Amino acid sequence: MEEHRPPEPIRVNGILEQLPDGMFTIDTNFIIGYANPAFCRLLGFTFDELVGSSITEHLHDLNILNVCMDSLNATGRCEDQMTTFKRKDGSVVHISKNVQALYNDDGSLQSVLVSIRDLTSLHELNKELSRSKSDLERYSNGLEALVEERTKELTHRLLHDTLTGLPNRLKLISDLKALHLPHAIILINIDSFNELNTFYGHQIGDELLCAVAATLVDLSAQWDQSSVYKLPVDEYGIVIQNFSAPSDIERFAAKLSHWISNHVFTVRDQEISLAATLGIAFSPQTSEDDLSLLIRSNMALKLAKKTRRDLLVYDHSLHIKEDYEKNLSWIKKLRSAIEEDRVAPFYQPIVNAETLKIEKYEALVRIIDEDGSVITPFHFLEISKKVKLYHRITTIMIDKVFAALRLHPDRICSINLSIEDINDLSMRTYIFDKVRECPQSRHIIFEILESEGIENYDLVNHFITEVKKHGVQIALDDFGAGYSNFAYIARLDIDYIKIDGSIIRDIHTNPISQIITETIVDFATRLGIKTVAEFVCCEEVCSYLKHLPIDAMQGYYFGAPKPSMGGTSPKVETDQRISGKG
Repeated sequence: MEEHRPPEPIRVNGILEQLPDGMFTIDTNFIIGYANPAFCRLLGFTFDELVGSSITEHLHDLNILNVCMDSLNATGRCEDQMTTFKRKDGSVVHISKNVQALYNDDGSLQSVLVSIRDLTSLHELNKELSRSKSDLERYSNGLEALVEERTKELTHRLLHDTLTGLPNRLKLISDLKALHLPHAIILINIDSFNELNTFYGHQIGDELLCAVAATLVDLSAQWDQSSVYKLPVDEYGIVIQNFSAPSDIERFAAKLSHWISNHVFTVRDQEISLAATLGIAFSPQTSEDDLSLLIRSNMALKLAKKTRRDLLVYDHSLHIKEDYEKNLSWIKKLRSAIEEDRVAPFYQPIVNAETLKIEKYEALVRIIDEDGSVITPFHFLEISKKVKLYHRITTIMIDKVFAALRLHPDRICSINLSIEDINDLSMRTYIFDKVRECPQSRHIIFEILESEGIENYDLVNHFITEVKKHGVQIALDDFGAGYSNFAYIARLDIDYIKIDGSIIRDIHTNPISQIITETIVDFATRLGIKTVAEFVCCEEVCSYLKHLPIDAMQGYYFGAPKPSMGGTSPKVETDQRISGKG
């Protein structure tokens, strides 16, 4: 089979060097760690003069720093703030800035990325406007036309996108507040535009955005009252009034989606095909709706992307708002559990299939809630990946299980690892160091979650080889679910196959499950690999499995996960196995 190599990495530093806008980073002590050429030119310093200096030396107004840090701590970003910097020659430059926090794997602040745009010319226009108004009052009515012209110019620049000339997000928000008739908004997001921009270059990317803008203006002209807006990056909005029925808007949105997906845009002799995702929302029928039209359409767009639909209409029955609020609640709960050391391993016994005596345990991650209840990973593990806390949970589990093995050196325990854990260099290094220092490493089994799929066999085999040097054994977990592939067994040096519970739970009544299990066991036995049946929930399942050459069994029939190996257990929710941590 031909090896699939990952794509060449994008040279981020090269991109930053070419940006026309200034960009720099500061650490938690406000020391500049990087400055691109545009930022150096803007302030009149060399790279060596800027890097290592404090940003406070260059800020004209230090109050903005405190405001920005408050926003970073609260939301992780600080957008569209205007302030001033001091140039090397002592002059002042006016800028707008966007600030983004960069986090370590443990969720702590690592550094801050700041992008800036020179607004000195716009500031000068504002000063000129002020002077013009003063002149108007002091001298003559003849200056009134000049003031009006300059005001229109500045207002237009404030409310319109400089690339496409379309009204921007600020104008959209203003227009939506002024509308009283029934109206609808369609948000259009160009799929994978970042990849297109990287592949073809920013010039072609910009021209492509302009071509899409022109297309949307032409297509929306069929409505008597419609406006097209250019939103940040790769999004557009269309507001439509005076329509007969919502179904008319939905048909129009479907037409837009089909047209964009089937049209070939020609830019500088390059033929480029696009796809788009659309979110639709209609003005509320009552005043009780506390969500703006733009927020609802954006929620619909995000859900459409998540569910891989071309378009989606916002509806209260989708519970999108509730899902957002629920996610925020679980993020807060997860961060609190990590900070207060309430992430804990619970140990479920694994028994010998012949004697039914406990031979080893599997460590399953749990959160002990503030009220003492036990929370399974079904609720928090996927969220932990989205907020960059997943590897932190892995390290907590490894630390606590290794500590438990030091107290019980005669026990054998398995720990779940995902492919994400193995692919991450810092995580691999951490695991190698912990295994090397652990006297009970021969009593450790790492269970690799099979359902996530393995792409880089060389990397996974390197990981397996390194930990096996210290006596660690390897199990392939949840085999039979997800990306099940017998090639995994042949290509990886594994000691155990754990047959997924979705196959085992009804094996005593399901002929298909019986055939699948017998095939897996026979294949593994021929290769000298031991097998473990998961999710043994009742005596009937256990009795059926005892007639098969399976080596071990695991499930609630033999014991629920407990906070210690052999200890007592509080009441636990139904065990739901998610993403490799049980």
